[in-house]
Amino acid sequence: MKSISLLILLLTILCGTVSGQHATVESEEWITEDLGYLYFNSGKVYFNLDGYKKHENKYKIEHDTLKIIDTYTTSADNFKQQHIDVSKFIINYFDGKKLTIKAVNDNAIKLAGRPPLQFKNYKSSFDNGIKFLKLRFLSSTCYGNCPQLLINIWADGTYRLKGGEFADPYKGDYAGKLTNQQLDSLNYWLKRSELKKMYDWKQGSQVTDAPNYYLDIDFENNKDKLTLTTNDPPFNLTGLVTFLVESFKKVNLTKIKEGEKPAN
Repeated sequence: MKSISLLILLLTILCGTVSGQHATVESEEWITEDLGYLYFNSGKVYFNLDGYKKHENKYKIEHDTLKIIDTYTTSADNFKQQHIDVSKFIINYFDGKKLTIKAVNDNAIKLAGRPPLQFKNYKSSFDNGIKFLKLRFLSSTCYGNCPQLLINIWADGTYRLKGGEFADPYKGDYAGKLTNQQLDSLNYWLKRSELKKMYDWKQGSQVTDAPNYYLDIDFENNKDKLTLTTNDPPFNLTGLVTFLVESFKKVNLTKIKEGEKPAN
């Protein structure tokens, strides 16, 4: 009787440890050296495992297996029948800082290939060596109401805006300055964005009905200028792009009159 009680206690501890690990896997964002990503939110898994396609699917984690579940219909049966594909990945390694998964069925191999995928916790993506002198950001319109923006920001927080369509009430030329908190936020996103890996980056997917973004950054003590153009920002840039697109609504701006030189 005593041995049975010990066995139940051991199983309880093991099950608790497994579910605790799964909870940690699901509560973090993961990124590969090639800027692929994996994260879980509201019962779905979001991922880009091949460097090309972004996905959003349902999922289950059972013991050491991640199951990505794709439910769809096709024109072959007039969209009347629901089809389900399950991609299975073994969780080979996990310690909260690193995560390794390996495709173990044909559907998973189509998504990710055969070699194991190694992720680091995205919280580790932070480079204190990133210090900018000037940042230039352009955002185009889209088929909707995406604001047309030309933004220049200097290292001291000096902010210039030229607002176009859908940038109301800030159409025209405006001057302002980021608060200390806003400047800290900008530097935070610059340091988190894996910028040193973006020099040779090229957009793999094709996206329609999305604004084009142009980003040009001069760095302190570095002659290399980083220039990017995309209408589908990679996972590591989404925080920075969101900050910049929304910044004109949050900075205290003053209209620059025609012929007037703004004071710094």
